[in-house]
Amino acid sequence: MVRLSKSEKIKVAVAAVLIALIVGAPVVFAATGGWLGAVSSWVPPLDDWATSIVGDVDGDGSAARRTKIDDPIDMNETFSASSVKKLDVTWNGGELRIKQGTGDEVVVRARIGAGVYDMDPSQASIRLDDATGALIVDDGLPKSDNGRTYPPFELTIELPSGLALDAVDVSGTAASMAFDRVACDELDVSTVSGDVSAREVDTGHADIVTVSGAAAYSGASSSRLSIKSVSGALNAALSGSLPPNIELNSTSGEISLDVPDDADFTLTSDRVSGGFSSELGEVTEDGTSARVVSGSGTCQIVADSVSGAVRVH
Repeated sequence: MVRLSKSEKIKVAVAAVLIALIVGAPVVFAATGGWLGAVSSWVPPLDDWATSIVGDVDGDGSAARRTKIDDPIDMNETFSASSVKKLDVTWNGGELRIKQGTGDEVVVRARIGAGVYDMDPSQASIRLDDATGALIVDDGLPKSDNGRTYPPFELTIELPSGLALDAVDVSGTAASMAFDRVACDELDVSTVSGDVSAREVDTGHADIVTVSGAAAYSGASSSRLSIKSVSGALNAALSGSLPPNIELNSTSGEISLDVPDDADFTLTSDRVSGGFSSELGEVTEDGTSARVVSGSGTCQIVADSVSGAVRVH
C-alpha cells in the first residue's frame, strides 16, 4: 500500500472537491433556474444583507439590527389627579416636557414618527402603581447608546393647575428635559448630555445633575437647591425667600446666580482659574476664593467651579 504524505493528501482532497464542483455544477444550475437561481442561492436577499451591514454590535457581542417602524407610535393615557402622587420617569433620548396643563387630569403623551431607528422605540410603557400612586413612564431604551443614536421620542406630561406632587424623579441619557410650572416636594433630575430647564417651578428639595448638559432653574425652593455639572453651564434664578442651603458646582461651566435684591445669604466660592463677580452684599476675595455676605446672611450658598466664572446678581 502506498502511503501519501500530508501535502499529497491535501492535494488529493482539493482535487476531489474540484471534481465534485465540475460534475455537480450543471445539476445545481438547472435545478435552481439558471444563473439567477444559482446566484440567489448563494447571496442573501438585499434587505437582509443591508441590515447586517448597518447593524451595530452590543457589548455582549450580539448583532444589533436597526428597527423599522411602519406607522407612528402614539401613546395617550389619562389619570385622575387624585391617583397620582409622584412621577417616576426614565427617558433616555428625544425630548421630555412636564408642564402645567389646562385640564383637571394628568395626561401622558408619547409620540415618535414612522422611520428606521438604531434602537427599538416600541418598548415604551406607561403605568400607574395604585399602591404608591407612582406614575411610571419608561421609554424602554438602553441607558448607554453604544455608539448608536437615540430615536427622537417625544414625551409630554401635563399636570392640573394646583396639583402638588410628592416627588418628581426623572433620569435619562441624552434627552432634553423641560419642567414648566411644576410643583412638588422633591425634584430629582439626572442626565448625561441632555439640557435641563426648570422654569417657574416650586419645590421643597431640588437636585439636578448633568455631565455635559446645561442646567437652568427658575422659581422657588423652600428646603434645598443643588445643581451640579461637569462641563455644562448652570443658571439659577430664585424668587421669594431663599432655602437654607444652595449648592452650585461645575468643573468648567459658568455659574450664574440671580437672587432678590433683599435676599439674606452668605456665599462662598472657590475656583482655580475662573473669574468672580457679585452685584450684591459685601464681597471679600482671597486669591481664587471669594465670600459674599448679604443682609443677615441666613442662606448658605456654595458656588464652586474649576475654570468657569461665577457671577452673582
